[in-house]
Parts: sequence; structure tokens; C-alpha cells
Amino acid sequence: MFFKQRFIPGLAIYSYMVADERTKQCAVVDPTRDVDYYLNVAKTEGLHITHILETHVHADFVSGSRELKERLGGEAQVHASAMGGDEWTPSYADHAVQDGDAVSLGAVRLQAVHTPGHTPEHVSWAIFDDTRSKDTPWMLLTGDFLFVGDVGRPDLLGEEARQELAHSLYQSVFEKLPAFPDYTEIFPGHGSGSLCGKAIGSRSSSSFGYERRFNVSLQKADEETWTAKLLEGMPIAPPYFRRMKKVNREGPAVLGTELPGQRRWSVKEVHDRVCENCLILDVRSKGAFAAAHIPGAINIPLGSNFPTWAGWVLPYDRPTLVVLENPAEMTEVVTHLIRVGFDDVRGYLEGGMDAWEVDGCPIQTLSTISAKDLHSRMQSNEELTVLDVRTEREWQAGHIEGAIHIHGGLLQERFSEISKDRPVVVVCGSGYRGSIAASFLLREGYERVHNVVGGMSAWGAAELPSVR
Repeated sequence: MFFKQRFIPGLAIYSYMVADERTKQCAVVDPTRDVDYYLNVAKTEGLHITHILETHVHADFVSGSRELKERLGGEAQVHASAMGGDEWTPSYADHAVQDGDAVSLGAVRLQAVHTPGHTPEHVSWAIFDDTRSKDTPWMLLTGDFLFVGDVGRPDLLGEEARQELAHSLYQSVFEKLPAFPDYTEIFPGHGSGSLCGKAIGSRSSSSFGYERRFNVSLQKADEETWTAKLLEGMPIAPPYFRRMKKVNREGPAVLGTELPGQRRWSVKEVHDRVCENCLILDVRSKGAFAAAHIPGAINIPLGSNFPTWAGWVLPYDRPTLVVLENPAEMTEVVTHLIRVGFDDVRGYLEGGMDAWEVDGCPIQTLSTISAKDLHSRMQSNEELTVLDVRTEREWQAGHIEGAIHIHGGLLQERFSEISKDRPVVVVCGSGYRGSIAASFLLREGYERVHNVVGGMSAWGAAELPSVR
């Protein structure tokens, strides 16, 4: 059997390729939208992708199933669960999967196991290699049902659905999983960093035996106690998750072989707003953005967390123009953006900020402040608003006394809570999220905005006081 796991940092996505080495038939499970990876692996290994399988309707990224089928000339069959009803059956599925349905690649087959709870329709795919055992699965692709060290969250579809999904998840954990022997391996749909669980481990796989012993969510308790413990401290779900669900149900647009956003825009075109209503997205480092940026630009520094924050804070109803350090980065930027559904990327500023400044166009800066300087200004009783944009868990672990707490992903909904009459000092963990939040404040018309260099990490390193 051929088996390959792909990991995408940031969104922490795992997708899989499974094939019979004799027949060369291959199935791709939970593909992302940038499908060249799967096509290239198949070509290198001499495989023929005949089936594309989904574990569920994803909330955190755009499914690549439709894109991959199109790139394969329409020959591959898309298999998606129908067990959540019409509302949760993707319109582009060729086969509406029921519990126990199997996809045969030869001696290798994948069998659907209905494991609702994260979503109503969720299936896990049990992988059998008949040359070893026809009755016992070698491994289980668990999607967002079971992770290493955790289980999928049941609270992404609203409060009313949460109660029913939590009940389904409890049944799946304690009624479906006991059928699998301890030595069956599990391969999840996400790793550490994903917001589809609360405490996902960093290992890429595990076994049922190990998880039964050490995964706290697999420890038997009465349903009410188990559910309360599972939901305690669950991180906020980004609003874009709801949009991704809708896109993946209805079917995302097919992009084809050419990525969007490859056009170069001159300084004059950008300055004159030839791209009407375009959002300027500056993906340079927080330091470069602070030194000089186009007025009104939003800063999300390019890195592994880029797609999560893009999905969380950027508007989906506006086209995007990108400012970057190196044009060679544009492919990476666009790949991140299309994974979370931003298809209307118009291009990038030719020559970057160097060209913008040489042409004498207006610039804006973002003031930065050290942790020690912030502490000194607070000690002098200067009227400041210290805005902490970290998560609830980080805030509770220790924060600056007198700070106000607004999660960075919710800032745009809560500007009214922040006065424009005094300086606003933004603090996060390291300065990354602070730069994102500060860029929104500047665009909103706040004139005296500062980002704390190094964030609370620098505050702690300087041994400055914090409260819980």
C-alpha cells in the first residue's frame, strides 16, 4: 500500500493519498485547493487518482475536491457523506456516502464509518489492506472527529446544534471507537494549531491504544460532565468558518492552472485607485510595516498564521491588492488566500514600498514602543489605553494591570469601546497580532497608536508586573 500524509502549517491541515501499489489506483482524502501537490505526487509515483474522498464539510478551509476533479479531466469520483441530509451533502459529490460504503482501489479499500459530532455528516475512513487482513483496518483517517490528544469541537454550528452534536460526539466516542483494536493507527485531519479542536497534539498520528489511555476526551464519564469538560476553555471560532461551510456545501469556484493575482500594478495605478474599492494588504514584516506603509493598508505579515488571520479579519466582499517585499512571495501569498476563499486577488504593487516612496507618494507609520518604555509611561500616570488582543486563555494567564481585553479577531466589532482621545498601545504575545490590530486602528482613524515590540513575551522577559 502507498500512503502519504501532507501537512500544511498554520491551518494545520492533514490530507492523504492512499493507493494500491499493484493497480496504481489512488484516492485523495480531504484535499486542499492547491491541488498541484497531489498531481505531482501521483505523476512521480506513477499513480492514477480515481477517487476523491471527504470526511465532512470543512469549516476552516476551502475543499479542493472540485478543483482536483476538474484538473483530472472530470474522471475521478468525489465521495462525500450524505448522512447529514441534503443540507450537508456537497452539490458536487458524485457518490453520496452512507455508513459502511467502501471505495476499492484493488487490494486496498477505504470504508466509511459514520462518526457524527463535529458535524452531523462526518465520516472517518477505515483503510484495509486485504493482503494483510480483510477484516481488520490497518488505520483510520479520522478527519475532525478524533485528533491526537483531543476530539473535534461540536460548537461550530450554533448553540441549538451544539447540544445535538455534543450528544452525537459522545455516542461516536464511546459507541463507535470501541470496535477498533488498540493497534489500529489513527491519522487525523488536523494537527496542533488548528481551531477545530481545543488541545490538539503536535504528533502527526497515534494509535487507538495510546489515545484510549492518554487522551482525556476518551476517558469515560457521564455525558453532561464529559460535555462540560470538553467545551470548557474552547477557543473562539473565526466568523469565516460559517462562510467556508457554505462555500464547501455549494461548491467553490474552479480556479484552473493559473493562480489569481499575478498582475503587476504600477505606483500610479495604486495611488490613483484604478483598482476601485481594492483593499491594500501589506504582507511585509511588522517592522517594515511600522517604518512605512500605504495609508489605510492592513498588515498581516506573511507566515504560517497568515491564512487564519486573513480569514478572520479581511472582508470577503472586496478585491485585494498586495504589498510585499519580493514578488517571488506572491505565489505563497495567493496560495494561502485561496485556501480560505479569497479568490479576488487582483495583483501586487510593482517595486513595493521602495517604488512608492521614490515616487513621493504619501506614507503612514506605526509607532512602536518597548515594554519598559510602556511601563515607565504608565508609572508616570500618563493617560493611555493598553489594548490586549490575545486570546482569553493568554489573558487569564497574566496581563498588564489596567489593560482592556478584546480578542484581535473581534476588534472590528468593538471599536466603540476604545477612545480616540488618548494614545492606544496594542499588546499581544510577540507583536505579530498587535501589528494586525494596530493597522485596523490606524485605518479607523486612531491617530496615536503604538505596538509593543515583543509583546507580553518582552514584558515578561523584563520582569515587569502582571496580574491574573
